[in-house]
Amino acid sequence: MKKILIGLSIVTALGLSANDVMSANMKSMRDGLVEIQDGFLYNNKDGVLKGIAKIEEANKMFHDKESVAKYLPANKERLSSVALLSSKHLNSNLLEMKEYINQNQLLEASSVHSDVVRNCTRCHAIIRGW
Repeated sequence: MKKILIGLSIVTALGLSANDVMSANMKSMRDGLVEIQDGFLYNNKDGVLKGIAKIEEANKMFHDKESVAKYLPANKERLSSVALLSSKHLNSNLLEMKEYINQNQLLEASSVHSDVVRNCTRCHAIIRGW
């Protein structure tokens, strides 16, 4: 939480818009997904866990309905509860994936990876109107 507050303070000081913050956050989530996928492809559990941590950190931005709404386009703010639900499901899936990794059940963890991507896609489909 402290990192988020510091980050938001820096963003505010630099005068970046909510759109800039959202873009940077989505890039961080994407980078986390890539680390997870590479971790699975190259049998690197630490890489998977680093990717999970990166997504978890970026997802903290969406901790309540108001936080979600302020980063959505004006015409999509009414969808904040749907985006928040996706965020909560994402947290749950990341936790489950970590548990499987810690139990050395990589096949099960990789299966949960699909759920992580589904949560990202669900939110994007709604917000971007796919």
